[in-house]
Amino acid sequence: MKTNSRWGLTVAPVMAAAFLIPILASSQAPFPEGRARDAVFLVCTQCHPLTRITDNDLTAAEWEFTLYDMIARGAPLHEADLEAVRRYLIENFAVDEQ
Repeated sequence: MKTNSRWGLTVAPVMAAAFLIPILASSQAPFPEGRARDAVFLVCTQCHPLTRITDNDLTAAEWEFTLYDMIARGAPLHEADLEAVRRYLIENFAVDEQ
């Protein structure tokens, strides 16, 4: 029986979200509300723990570099979400923006 690898790539993030969003909601580290919150969560936590985002002391320029670096490495971020994710990371986590 042939398996469809695209199916797994599509369903896996959705299944992960179903199990991980309640954990996110009860997380000790705040994960601020925002337009791109879910996209950041779904894309970044495929490879990193939430603390990789919440505990990083990066400047706005470093967050922007990191975002484009992760996309170059294969982070599955839709182009339509790119600007919103960039703004979300900078506005909520950049040390020089708070």
